[in-house]
Amino acid sequence: MKSLHVKRSLSLLMALLLTLGALFTAVSCANQGDDPAATTGQSTESQETETELAYDTVEKQKFDREFNILSRDDIIEDFEVEDLTGDLLDDLLYERNTQVASDFEIEFSYYQLPYDQVNTTLNTQSTSGSDDYDFYIGHKYSFGTCAQNNYCYNLGEITEIDLTQPWWDQSCYKNMTVNGRTYVMTGDIFPSSMLFSSCLVFNRKMVKELGKSDAELFELVRNGGWTMDAMYDYCKEVTFDLNGDGKLSYTDDRYCLSSWMMDVPFSMYYACNENFVTIVEDTPELTYDTEKVIAIYDKIYKIIVEQNAYFVTDINVYATTYDVFTAGRAMFCDMSLNKISTFLSEMTDPYGILPMPKYDEAQSEYLSFVNGATALVMVAKTEKDPEFVGTIIEAMATCNYDRVTPKLFQVITKLQAAQDPDSSAMVDYIVRNRIFDLAYFADFPISNVVLENLKTGQESIASKMTASGKSSKTMLTRMLKIFERHE
Repeated sequence: MKSLHVKRSLSLLMALLLTLGALFTAVSCANQGDDPAATTGQSTESQETETELAYDTVEKQKFDREFNILSRDDIIEDFEVEDLTGDLLDDLLYERNTQVASDFEIEFSYYQLPYDQVNTTLNTQSTSGSDDYDFYIGHKYSFGTCAQNNYCYNLGEITEIDLTQPWWDQSCYKNMTVNGRTYVMTGDIFPSSMLFSSCLVFNRKMVKELGKSDAELFELVRNGGWTMDAMYDYCKEVTFDLNGDGKLSYTDDRYCLSSWMMDVPFSMYYACNENFVTIVEDTPELTYDTEKVIAIYDKIYKIIVEQNAYFVTDINVYATTYDVFTAGRAMFCDMSLNKISTFLSEMTDPYGILPMPKYDEAQSEYLSFVNGATALVMVAKTEKDPEFVGTIIEAMATCNYDRVTPKLFQVITKLQAAQDPDSSAMVDYIVRNRIFDLAYFADFPISNVVLENLKTGQESIASKMTASGKSSKTMLTRMLKIFERHE
Protein backbone atom coordinates (compact mmCIF):
# COMPACT_ATOMS: atom_id res chain seq x y z
CA MET A 1 0.00 0.00 0.00
CA LYS A 2 1.14 3.55 -0.68
CA SER A 3 1.24 5.98 2.21
CA LEU A 4 -1.41 8.65 2.15
CA HIS A 5 0.40 10.88 4.62
CA VAL A 6 -0.16 14.60 4.49
CA LYS A 7 1.47 17.28 6.59
CA ARG A 8 0.43 16.77 10.20
CA SER A 9 -1.58 19.54 11.80
CA LEU A 10 -1.28 20.46 15.45
CA SER A 11 -3.24 18.08 17.65
CA LEU A 12 -6.71 19.39 18.53
CA LEU A 13 -6.30 18.26 22.07
CA MET A 14 -2.92 19.84 22.56
CA ALA A 15 -4.26 23.02 21.05
CA LEU A 16 -6.94 23.11 23.73
CA LEU A 17 -4.38 22.45 26.42
CA LEU A 18 -2.21 25.26 25.08
CA THR A 19 -5.21 27.58 25.06
CA LEU A 20 -5.99 26.77 28.66
CA GLY A 21 -2.33 27.22 29.44
CA ALA A 22 -2.41 30.67 27.88
CA LEU A 23 -5.42 31.58 29.96
CA PHE A 24 -3.98 30.23 33.19
CA THR A 25 -0.87 31.99 34.45
CA ALA A 26 -0.12 29.73 37.35
CA VAL A 27 -0.99 26.33 38.60
CA SER A 28 -2.00 25.55 42.16
CA CYS A 29 -3.63 22.73 44.08
CA ALA A 30 -5.72 19.90 42.63
CA ASN A 31 -9.45 20.50 42.29
CA GLN A 32 -11.41 18.12 44.48
CA GLY A 33 -14.44 17.28 42.32
CA ASP A 34 -16.50 14.25 41.48
CA ASP A 35 -14.82 11.59 39.39
CA PRO A 36 -15.92 11.90 35.75
CA ALA A 37 -14.69 8.39 35.04
CA ALA A 38 -17.77 6.98 36.73
CA THR A 39 -20.02 7.68 33.77
CA THR A 40 -17.88 8.64 30.77
CA GLY A 41 -15.57 5.67 30.65
CA GLN A 42 -12.64 8.04 31.11
CA SER A 43 -10.04 7.53 33.82
CA THR A 44 -8.45 9.68 36.50
CA GLU A 45 -5.15 9.73 38.30
CA SER A 46 -6.55 7.43 40.98
CA GLN A 47 -5.83 4.57 38.60
CA GLU A 48 -2.13 5.01 39.19
CA THR A 49 -2.52 3.58 42.68
CA GLU A 50 -4.41 0.48 41.56
CA THR A 51 -2.69 -2.88 42.03
CA GLU A 52 -3.33 -3.96 38.45
CA LEU A 53 -3.31 -1.60 35.51
CA ALA A 54 -5.87 -2.06 32.76
CA TYR A 55 -3.06 -2.66 30.28
CA ASP A 56 -1.89 -5.62 32.37
CA THR A 57 -5.17 -7.42 31.64
CA VAL A 58 -4.29 -7.72 27.94
CA GLU A 59 -2.36 -10.91 27.24
CA LYS A 60 0.99 -10.06 25.68
CA GLN A 61 1.71 -11.97 22.47
CA LYS A 62 4.52 -11.72 19.92
CA PHE A 63 2.95 -11.17 16.50
CA ASP A 64 5.93 -9.98 14.42
CA ARG A 65 3.77 -8.12 11.88
CA GLU A 66 2.40 -4.73 10.86
CA PHE A 67 -0.73 -3.14 12.30
CA ASN A 68 -2.28 -0.89 9.65
CA ILE A 69 -4.45 2.05 10.73
CA LEU A 70 -6.60 3.97 8.22
CA SER A 71 -7.51 7.17 10.00
CA ARG A 72 -9.59 10.21 9.24
CA ASP A 73 -7.11 12.97 8.46
CA ASP A 74 -8.42 15.11 11.31
CA ILE A 75 -7.83 12.38 13.93
CA ILE A 76 -4.43 11.04 12.85
CA GLU A 77 -2.71 12.88 15.73
CA ASP A 78 -4.39 10.46 18.14
CA PHE A 79 -2.09 7.76 16.76
CA GLU A 80 0.83 8.85 14.63
CA VAL A 81 3.64 10.43 16.65
CA GLU A 82 7.12 10.01 15.20
CA ASP A 83 9.25 11.05 18.17
CA LEU A 84 9.31 12.70 21.57
CA THR A 85 8.59 16.41 21.08
CA GLY A 86 8.30 17.81 24.58
CA ASP A 87 4.57 18.33 24.18
CA LEU A 88 2.54 16.41 26.74
CA LEU A 89 0.15 14.60 24.41
CA ASP A 90 2.73 13.82 21.75
CA ASP A 91 5.08 12.33 24.31
CA LEU A 92 2.37 10.26 25.97
CA LEU A 93 1.21 8.84 22.65
CA TYR A 94 4.76 8.18 21.49
CA GLU A 95 5.37 6.24 24.71
CA ARG A 96 2.06 4.39 24.21
CA ASN A 97 3.00 3.42 20.67
CA THR A 98 6.50 2.35 21.72
CA GLN A 99 5.20 0.25 24.60
CA VAL A 100 2.54 -1.56 22.57
CA ALA A 101 4.86 -2.09 19.60
CA SER A 102 7.51 -3.59 21.88
CA ASP A 103 5.20 -5.77 23.96
CA PHE A 104 3.44 -7.27 20.94
CA GLU A 105 6.27 -7.12 18.39
CA ILE A 106 4.32 -5.09 15.87
CA GLU A 107 5.05 -2.13 13.66
CA PHE A 108 2.41 0.57 13.33
CA SER A 109 1.70 1.89 9.85
CA TYR A 110 -0.53 4.94 9.47
CA TYR A 111 -2.65 6.04 6.54
CA GLN A 112 -5.13 8.89 6.36
CA LEU A 113 -8.03 10.07 4.22
CA PRO A 114 -11.00 12.43 4.61
CA TYR A 115 -13.79 10.79 6.64
CA ASP A 116 -16.03 10.06 3.64
CA GLN A 117 -13.17 8.34 1.82
CA VAL A 118 -12.46 6.24 4.93
CA ASN A 119 -16.07 5.02 4.71
CA THR A 120 -15.77 4.33 0.99
CA THR A 121 -12.51 2.44 1.47
CA LEU A 122 -13.96 0.26 4.23
CA ASN A 123 -16.98 -0.54 2.06
CA THR A 124 -14.79 -1.40 -0.91
CA GLN A 125 -12.53 -3.58 1.20
CA SER A 126 -15.49 -5.45 2.69
CA THR A 127 -17.26 -6.09 -0.61
CA SER A 128 -14.05 -7.17 -2.35
CA GLY A 129 -12.88 -9.41 0.48
CA SER A 130 -9.69 -7.37 0.94
CA ASP A 131 -7.90 -7.02 4.25
CA ASP A 132 -5.47 -4.12 3.75
CA TYR A 133 -6.23 -2.23 6.96
CA ASP A 134 -6.68 -3.59 10.47
CA PHE A 135 -8.35 -0.59 12.07
CA TYR A 136 -10.57 2.13 10.57
CA ILE A 137 -11.49 5.40 12.27
CA GLY A 138 -15.03 6.49 11.49
CA HIS A 139 -17.44 9.41 11.81
CA LYS A 140 -21.15 9.92 12.43
CA TYR A 141 -21.94 9.03 8.82
CA SER A 142 -20.02 5.78 9.14
CA PHE A 143 -23.02 4.32 10.95
CA GLY A 144 -25.30 4.73 7.95
CA THR A 145 -22.80 4.00 5.18
CA CYS A 146 -20.78 1.22 6.85
CA ALA A 147 -22.58 -0.29 9.86
CA GLN A 148 -26.08 -0.47 8.41
CA ASN A 149 -24.75 -1.93 5.16
CA ASN A 150 -23.08 -4.78 7.06
CA TYR A 151 -19.54 -3.77 6.11
CA CYS A 152 -18.29 -3.68 9.71
CA TYR A 153 -17.22 -6.45 12.06
CA ASN A 154 -19.36 -6.83 15.17
CA LEU A 155 -16.94 -5.59 17.83
CA GLY A 156 -18.92 -7.50 20.44
CA GLU A 157 -17.83 -10.76 18.80
CA ILE A 158 -14.14 -9.94 19.14
CA THR A 159 -13.49 -11.48 22.54
CA GLU A 160 -10.19 -9.64 22.93
CA ILE A 161 -12.14 -6.36 23.13
CA ASP A 162 -14.18 -5.96 26.32
CA LEU A 163 -16.68 -3.21 25.54
CA THR A 164 -18.13 -3.33 29.08
CA GLN A 165 -14.94 -1.90 30.55
CA PRO A 166 -14.56 1.78 31.47
CA TRP A 167 -11.96 2.49 28.78
CA TRP A 168 -14.86 2.24 26.32
CA ASP A 169 -17.53 4.94 26.48
CA GLN A 170 -20.47 3.20 28.14
CA SER A 171 -23.07 5.67 26.85
CA CYS A 172 -21.92 4.95 23.30
CA TYR A 173 -21.94 1.22 23.97
CA LYS A 174 -25.43 1.29 25.45
CA ASN A 175 -27.04 3.52 22.84
CA MET A 176 -25.23 2.43 19.67
CA THR A 177 -25.59 -1.34 20.09
CA VAL A 178 -28.44 -2.69 17.93
CA ASN A 179 -29.75 -6.24 18.20
CA GLY A 180 -26.63 -7.14 20.15
CA ARG A 181 -24.35 -5.84 17.40
CA THR A 182 -21.85 -3.08 18.07
CA TYR A 183 -20.26 -1.84 14.86
CA VAL A 184 -18.86 1.50 16.06
CA MET A 185 -17.42 2.56 19.39
CA THR A 186 -15.42 5.32 21.04
CA GLY A 187 -13.51 5.67 24.26
CA ASP A 188 -10.05 6.28 25.73
CA ILE A 189 -8.38 4.97 22.59
CA PHE A 190 -9.10 8.44 21.13
CA PRO A 191 -7.58 11.20 23.32
CA SER A 192 -9.53 13.73 21.24
CA SER A 193 -12.85 12.04 22.02
CA MET A 194 -13.73 14.12 25.06
CA LEU A 195 -13.22 17.31 23.06
CA PHE A 196 -16.24 16.60 20.88
CA SER A 197 -18.44 17.45 23.88
CA SER A 198 -20.70 20.49 23.86
CA CYS A 199 -20.12 23.47 26.10
CA LEU A 200 -20.82 27.17 26.47
CA VAL A 201 -18.23 29.91 26.68
CA PHE A 202 -19.17 33.32 28.04
CA ASN A 203 -17.65 36.80 27.92
CA ARG A 204 -16.78 37.66 31.50
CA LYS A 205 -16.23 41.33 30.72
CA MET A 206 -19.65 41.72 29.08
CA VAL A 207 -21.41 39.90 31.90
CA LYS A 208 -19.97 42.39 34.39
CA GLU A 209 -20.65 45.43 32.18
CA LEU A 210 -24.31 44.43 31.95
CA GLY A 211 -24.58 44.31 35.72
CA LYS A 212 -24.60 40.54 35.99
CA SER A 213 -22.28 38.23 37.91
CA ASP A 214 -19.77 35.91 36.27
CA ALA A 215 -19.03 34.27 39.63
CA GLU A 216 -22.73 33.52 39.99
CA LEU A 217 -22.65 31.52 36.75
CA PHE A 218 -20.09 29.12 38.19
CA GLU A 219 -21.99 28.93 41.46
CA LEU A 220 -25.21 28.11 39.61
CA VAL A 221 -23.46 25.15 38.01
CA ARG A 222 -22.13 23.91 41.33
CA ASN A 223 -25.46 24.16 43.17
CA GLY A 224 -27.46 22.60 40.32
CA GLY A 225 -29.19 25.83 39.36
CA TRP A 226 -27.69 26.32 35.90
CA THR A 227 -30.86 25.63 33.89
CA MET A 228 -32.43 26.75 30.63
CA ASP A 229 -34.52 29.25 32.58
CA ALA A 230 -31.41 30.61 34.30
CA MET A 231 -29.70 31.03 30.94
CA TYR A 232 -32.79 32.82 29.61
CA ASP A 233 -32.61 35.25 32.53
CA TYR A 234 -29.02 36.05 31.62
CA CYS A 235 -29.89 36.44 27.94
CA LYS A 236 -32.93 38.66 28.47
CA GLU A 237 -32.63 42.06 26.76
CA VAL A 238 -28.92 41.63 25.98
CA THR A 239 -29.22 41.66 22.17
CA PHE A 240 -29.03 45.33 21.12
CA ASP A 241 -28.75 47.46 17.97
CA LEU A 242 -25.52 49.21 18.92
CA ASN A 243 -25.19 51.39 15.82
CA GLY A 244 -28.86 52.41 15.83
CA ASP A 245 -29.53 51.60 12.19
CA GLY A 246 -32.75 49.77 13.03
CA LYS A 247 -31.52 46.27 12.17
CA LEU A 248 -29.29 43.63 13.74
CA SER A 249 -26.00 42.85 12.05
CA TYR A 250 -23.27 40.44 13.16
CA THR A 251 -20.64 42.99 12.11
CA ASP A 252 -21.84 45.77 14.41
CA ASP A 253 -24.36 44.75 17.06
CA ARG A 254 -24.50 42.88 20.37
CA TYR A 255 -26.07 39.47 20.96
CA CYS A 256 -27.07 37.38 23.95
CA LEU A 257 -25.82 34.22 22.23
CA SER A 258 -23.80 33.42 19.13
CA SER A 259 -24.46 29.94 17.73
CA TRP A 260 -24.21 27.62 14.74
CA MET A 261 -27.15 25.57 13.48
CA MET A 262 -25.31 22.23 13.52
CA ASP A 263 -24.37 22.61 17.19
CA VAL A 264 -26.77 24.58 19.36
CA PRO A 265 -30.09 22.85 18.47
CA PHE A 266 -28.55 19.52 19.47
CA SER A 267 -26.40 20.65 22.39
CA MET A 268 -29.29 22.48 24.07
CA TYR A 269 -31.81 19.74 23.37
CA TYR A 270 -29.75 16.78 24.57
CA ALA A 271 -28.58 18.72 27.62
CA CYS A 272 -32.24 18.58 28.71
CA ASN A 273 -32.08 14.78 29.08
CA GLU A 274 -34.45 13.57 26.36
CA ASN A 275 -33.22 11.09 23.73
CA PHE A 276 -35.40 10.28 20.75
CA VAL A 277 -34.34 6.62 20.74
CA THR A 278 -33.83 4.31 23.70
CA ILE A 279 -32.30 0.83 23.51
CA VAL A 280 -34.68 -1.65 25.13
CA GLU A 281 -33.31 -5.21 25.41
CA ASP A 282 -30.81 -4.51 22.60
CA THR A 283 -33.56 -3.15 20.34
CA PRO A 284 -33.89 0.59 19.60
CA GLU A 285 -37.31 2.12 20.18
CA LEU A 286 -38.69 5.60 19.57
CA THR A 287 -39.51 6.47 23.16
CA TYR A 288 -39.40 10.24 23.35
CA ASP A 289 -41.89 12.18 25.47
CA THR A 290 -43.71 14.45 23.00
CA GLU A 291 -44.84 16.90 25.67
CA LYS A 292 -41.33 17.24 27.04
CA VAL A 293 -39.85 17.70 23.55
CA ILE A 294 -42.32 20.54 23.00
CA ALA A 295 -41.42 22.04 26.40
CA ILE A 296 -37.69 21.81 25.66
CA TYR A 297 -38.18 23.48 22.29
CA ASP A 298 -40.13 26.29 23.96
CA LYS A 299 -37.15 27.02 26.21
CA ILE A 300 -34.70 26.94 23.30
CA TYR A 301 -37.02 29.12 21.20
CA LYS A 302 -37.22 31.75 23.94
CA ILE A 303 -33.45 32.13 24.00
CA ILE A 304 -32.61 31.92 20.30
CA VAL A 305 -35.64 33.40 18.55
CA GLU A 306 -37.43 35.51 21.16
CA GLN A 307 -34.19 37.09 22.45
CA ASN A 308 -32.73 37.50 18.93
CA ALA A 309 -29.61 35.37 19.35
CA TYR A 310 -27.16 35.28 16.47
CA PHE A 311 -28.07 31.92 14.91
CA VAL A 312 -25.99 31.09 11.82
CA THR A 313 -27.74 28.94 9.20
CA ASP A 314 -25.47 29.68 6.23
CA ILE A 315 -22.34 27.51 6.05
CA ASN A 316 -20.63 30.22 3.99
CA VAL A 317 -20.53 32.47 7.07
CA TYR A 318 -20.10 29.67 9.59
CA ALA A 319 -16.99 31.23 11.18
CA THR A 320 -18.89 34.42 12.03
CA THR A 321 -20.47 32.41 14.85
CA TYR A 322 -17.16 32.73 16.66
CA ASP A 323 -16.08 36.07 15.19
CA VAL A 324 -18.98 37.80 16.95
CA PHE A 325 -17.98 36.28 20.27
CA THR A 326 -14.25 36.95 19.97
CA ALA A 327 -15.02 40.54 19.00
CA GLY A 328 -16.71 40.99 22.38
CA ARG A 329 -20.25 41.31 21.01
CA ALA A 330 -21.89 38.15 22.34
CA MET A 331 -22.44 37.14 25.95
CA PHE A 332 -22.51 33.39 25.27
CA CYS A 333 -21.23 31.20 22.47
CA ASP A 334 -22.23 27.57 21.93
CA MET A 335 -19.47 25.22 20.75
CA SER A 336 -17.67 21.97 21.49
CA LEU A 337 -14.44 21.88 23.49
CA ASN A 338 -12.26 21.24 20.45
CA LYS A 339 -13.26 24.58 18.91
CA ILE A 340 -11.97 26.70 21.77
CA SER A 341 -8.37 26.79 20.58
CA THR A 342 -9.33 27.05 16.92
CA PHE A 343 -11.64 30.03 17.20
CA LEU A 344 -10.90 31.84 20.47
CA SER A 345 -7.10 32.00 20.44
CA GLU A 346 -7.11 35.68 19.44
CA MET A 347 -9.83 36.78 21.87
CA THR A 348 -8.74 39.66 24.13
CA ASP A 349 -11.70 39.73 26.53
CA PRO A 350 -11.53 37.15 29.34
CA TYR A 351 -13.93 34.27 28.90
CA GLY A 352 -15.18 31.39 30.99
CA ILE A 353 -16.30 27.85 30.19
CA LEU A 354 -19.62 26.30 31.29
CA PRO A 355 -21.53 23.06 30.73
CA MET A 356 -24.77 23.29 28.79
CA PRO A 357 -27.70 24.16 31.08
CA LYS A 358 -30.04 21.50 32.44
CA TYR A 359 -33.77 21.36 31.68
CA ASP A 360 -34.62 22.21 35.29
CA GLU A 361 -33.20 21.81 38.78
CA ALA A 362 -34.88 18.41 39.17
CA GLN A 363 -32.53 17.02 36.50
CA SER A 364 -29.68 15.42 38.38
CA GLU A 365 -26.76 15.83 35.97
CA TYR A 366 -25.36 18.20 33.37
CA LEU A 367 -25.29 16.42 30.02
CA SER A 368 -23.08 17.02 27.01
CA PHE A 369 -24.09 16.30 23.43
CA VAL A 370 -21.34 14.47 21.51
CA ASN A 371 -20.83 15.93 18.06
CA GLY A 372 -20.97 13.49 15.14
CA ALA A 373 -17.36 14.30 14.31
CA THR A 374 -16.20 12.23 17.28
CA ALA A 375 -13.89 9.37 16.28
CA LEU A 376 -15.34 5.86 16.07
CA VAL A 377 -13.60 2.48 16.06
CA MET A 378 -14.42 0.29 13.05
CA VAL A 379 -13.07 -3.05 11.82
CA ALA A 380 -13.88 -4.36 8.35
CA LYS A 381 -16.21 -7.35 8.17
CA THR A 382 -13.63 -9.16 6.05
CA GLU A 383 -10.91 -8.91 8.71
CA LYS A 384 -9.08 -12.25 8.55
CA ASP A 385 -7.51 -12.12 12.01
CA PRO A 386 -9.95 -10.42 14.40
CA GLU A 387 -8.13 -11.84 17.43
CA PHE A 388 -4.94 -10.01 16.45
CA VAL A 389 -6.79 -6.78 15.66
CA GLY A 390 -8.84 -6.96 18.85
CA THR A 391 -5.74 -7.53 20.97
CA ILE A 392 -3.94 -4.46 19.62
CA ILE A 393 -7.04 -2.24 19.79
CA GLU A 394 -7.62 -3.28 23.41
CA ALA A 395 -3.95 -2.75 24.20
CA MET A 396 -4.04 0.82 22.83
CA ALA A 397 -7.29 1.57 24.65
CA THR A 398 -6.11 0.24 28.02
CA CYS A 399 -2.70 1.86 27.72
CA ASN A 400 -4.37 5.21 27.09
CA TYR A 401 -6.73 4.59 30.01
CA ASP A 402 -3.79 4.01 32.32
CA ARG A 403 -1.28 6.55 31.09
CA VAL A 404 -2.74 9.12 28.71
CA THR A 405 -6.22 10.03 29.93
CA PRO A 406 -5.17 10.60 33.56
CA LYS A 407 -2.63 13.17 32.44
CA LEU A 408 -5.17 14.95 30.27
CA PHE A 409 -7.54 15.21 33.20
CA GLN A 410 -4.67 16.41 35.34
CA VAL A 411 -4.06 19.30 32.96
CA ILE A 412 -7.65 20.10 31.96
CA THR A 413 -9.76 19.40 35.02
CA LYS A 414 -7.79 18.37 38.06
CA LEU A 415 -5.43 21.29 38.52
CA GLN A 416 -6.67 24.72 39.41
CA ALA A 417 -4.98 27.72 37.90
CA ALA A 418 -4.61 31.08 39.59
CA GLN A 419 -6.31 33.10 36.86
CA ASP A 420 -9.36 30.94 36.18
CA PRO A 421 -9.75 27.85 38.41
CA ASP A 422 -13.52 27.97 37.87
CA SER A 423 -13.39 27.23 34.14
CA SER A 424 -10.89 24.46 34.76
CA ALA A 425 -13.38 22.84 37.15
CA MET A 426 -16.26 23.30 34.68
CA VAL A 427 -14.60 21.05 32.11
CA ASP A 428 -15.03 18.28 34.65
CA TYR A 429 -18.82 18.71 34.43
CA ILE A 430 -18.71 18.83 30.64
CA VAL A 431 -17.00 15.48 30.11
CA ARG A 432 -18.70 13.69 33.00
CA ASN A 433 -21.93 12.66 31.21
CA ARG A 434 -21.82 12.48 27.43
CA ILE A 435 -24.92 11.73 25.37
CA PHE A 436 -25.20 9.42 22.36
CA ASP A 437 -28.57 9.13 20.63
CA LEU A 438 -28.99 6.56 17.87
CA ALA A 439 -31.59 8.82 16.23
CA TYR A 440 -28.88 11.46 15.72
CA PHE A 441 -26.17 9.07 14.51
CA ALA A 442 -28.62 7.27 12.19
CA ASP A 443 -29.88 10.68 11.00
CA PHE A 444 -33.56 10.02 11.71
CA PRO A 445 -35.77 13.01 10.78
CA ILE A 446 -37.03 13.27 14.37
CA SER A 447 -33.52 14.20 15.52
CA ASN A 448 -33.61 17.31 13.32
CA VAL A 449 -36.96 18.76 14.39
CA VAL A 450 -35.41 21.37 16.70
CA LEU A 451 -32.93 22.42 14.04
CA GLU A 452 -35.51 22.69 11.26
CA ASN A 453 -37.95 24.72 13.34
CA LEU A 454 -35.28 27.12 14.58
CA LYS A 455 -34.08 27.72 11.02
CA THR A 456 -37.52 28.99 10.04
CA GLY A 457 -38.27 30.61 13.40
CA GLN A 458 -41.37 28.49 13.99
CA GLU A 459 -42.84 28.92 17.46
CA SER A 460 -44.65 25.57 17.52
CA ILE A 461 -42.92 22.24 16.98
CA ALA A 462 -45.98 19.99 17.32
CA SER A 463 -46.80 19.49 13.63
CA LYS A 464 -43.16 18.87 12.71
CA MET A 465 -42.98 16.30 15.52
CA THR A 466 -45.92 14.36 14.11
CA ALA A 467 -44.57 14.17 10.56
CA SER A 468 -40.97 13.48 11.60
CA GLY A 469 -42.09 10.85 14.10
CA LYS A 470 -43.88 8.87 11.40
CA SER A 471 -41.00 8.97 8.94
CA SER A 472 -38.52 8.11 11.70
CA LYS A 473 -40.58 5.10 12.70
CA THR A 474 -40.48 3.92 9.09
CA MET A 475 -36.71 4.39 8.95
CA LEU A 476 -36.23 2.56 12.25
CA THR A 477 -38.36 -0.39 11.10
CA ARG A 478 -36.34 -0.60 7.90
CA MET A 479 -33.07 -0.38 9.83
CA LEU A 480 -34.07 -3.20 12.18
CA LYS A 481 -34.97 -5.42 9.23
CA ILE A 482 -31.58 -4.70 7.72
CA PHE A 483 -29.81 -5.57 10.96
CA GLU A 484 -31.79 -8.80 11.26
CA ARG A 485 -30.32 -9.91 7.92
CA HIS A 486 -26.76 -9.29 9.07
CA GLU A 487 -24.80 -12.48 9.52
